[in-house]
Amino acid sequence: MHSCEQIAPRYEALFRVADCLKGHRDIEGLFRDLPFQLQPALDFDYMSVYLSKETASGSCWYVLDREQRGALTLSRDVPIEQALVAWAFEHQQTAVIPEFDRQARFSDSNLVLGERGLQSGCVVPISTACRRLGAMFLGSEHPCRCSDEELRFLSFVADRIALAVDEALTLESRYDRTPSDSLYKENLALREEIASTSMFEEIVGASESVNCVLRQVMRVAATNATVLIAGESGTGKELVARAIHKRSERSRRAFIPVNCAAIPPSLIASELFGYEKGAFTGANQRHLGRFELANGGTIFLDEIGDIPAVTQVALLRVLQEREIERVGGGHPIPIDVRVLAATNSDLRAEVSAGAFRRDLFYRLNVFPIQMPPLRERPEDVLLLAEYFIERYASKCGKKMRRIERQTLEWLQAYDWPGNVRELQNVVERAVILCDGETFSIDENWLQPETRRASRQSLRLAAAVGNQERAIIQAALKESQGRISGPAGAAGKLGLPRTTLESKIKSLRINKHQFRCA
Repeated sequence: MHSCEQIAPRYEALFRVADCLKGHRDIEGLFRDLPFQLQPALDFDYMSVYLSKETASGSCWYVLDREQRGALTLSRDVPIEQALVAWAFEHQQTAVIPEFDRQARFSDSNLVLGERGLQSGCVVPISTACRRLGAMFLGSEHPCRCSDEELRFLSFVADRIALAVDEALTLESRYDRTPSDSLYKENLALREEIASTSMFEEIVGASESVNCVLRQVMRVAATNATVLIAGESGTGKELVARAIHKRSERSRRAFIPVNCAAIPPSLIASELFGYEKGAFTGANQRHLGRFELANGGTIFLDEIGDIPAVTQVALLRVLQEREIERVGGGHPIPIDVRVLAATNSDLRAEVSAGAFRRDLFYRLNVFPIQMPPLRERPEDVLLLAEYFIERYASKCGKKMRRIERQTLEWLQAYDWPGNVRELQNVVERAVILCDGETFSIDENWLQPETRRASRQSLRLAAAVGNQERAIIQAALKESQGRISGPAGAAGKLGLPRTTLESKIKSLRINKHQFRCA
């Protein structure tokens, strides 16, 4: 449990822990995801949670399940850290053991824990203001001393675990947990559906790039700033937009997503801003646009780069004046809408090419967030795979207890051109086809032909670029660095001057080196 270099990521992790706990109302689901939420903030190699006999039919332990790669699962055996946890529960105090072999207290437990490979540990009681529930143990394979900041953080985590456990136990006592009790099963199914569709919880990952995105979400969510989310298709841009809305003051109002690429250019203005009766043929009544539907809330404009030029002007007015005008209307309508936009294209290049308005780009790019592709965060592939396996196995009524070793290697070696969406589809297909409790995939699903074709096209593009560079350099040498004019390189190559200048810039050719003194 080494001390983090920065305090902020730890307390941002605390928010994620709280959100994770809110998504579960059953004890097993609550503890299953807890280690994954704590790992980015604390360095630990072992974890267990004890619940007292007052909370269930006898005492119970949840320990790390190696087969499920880090999830806390119900244990039939009493762990060897029982003495430490029992002391923390009985005395309602935190105990820190910087080095087991140097600590006289709990000497028997320390010896066994040291033989397991753990060298230090910490126990924290789990209690509410009304009752004692249990305790949590974290162990490390390295000797370390918990800082006051880490202990404070662990206490906060324990408080939130206590509240979540207390609520789950209250729910269990309210409904009889028998197969014939339809009310209980309907309630549980509804809560699981809410948890599974919570978009914020679907941002799964422990990599630094994902943590950076989450930190940006936390900072900008409380403001009304316009956000531009960039990234490749399938990286989860809409999930980030929903997370921003969920954490904002507008969370109780509407979140209206609009895919600008899916609406024909001739209809996008009327879809966004609405239209009056008689504005065009077929307009038999007034129609409210997406901006009016989102009034007081948030509108998410996905694929913003596909908006036609005429609509870009109207959107710029919305961002500047905070008012819209329906198609066929004659007076402005004030609105209060937060705009979140997303694109998988390079909007700066679109601006340079004249395909996107420069002033609109700067209005949208107030707070940019760049979504990392999955190939740049390989440490998150298995976390995401496990998340999707659990999600789809639950829907299919299956239990997936382990992942085939060869499948693990394939998942980690693949570069995922379709990003998280492609991984999600692969997992869903595999869960449907798997009959046993071992998750496995077919290597052919990972599109090896597409990968080879992609690499070949990259090599071809590089070869063409090198050949083009050599031809332009030869023309510049012959014209002594001149671009325009009868003896200029542009004339020799049969290109407009502006086109040649653009190619020289993109190929990073130093035209000045060819000039004669």
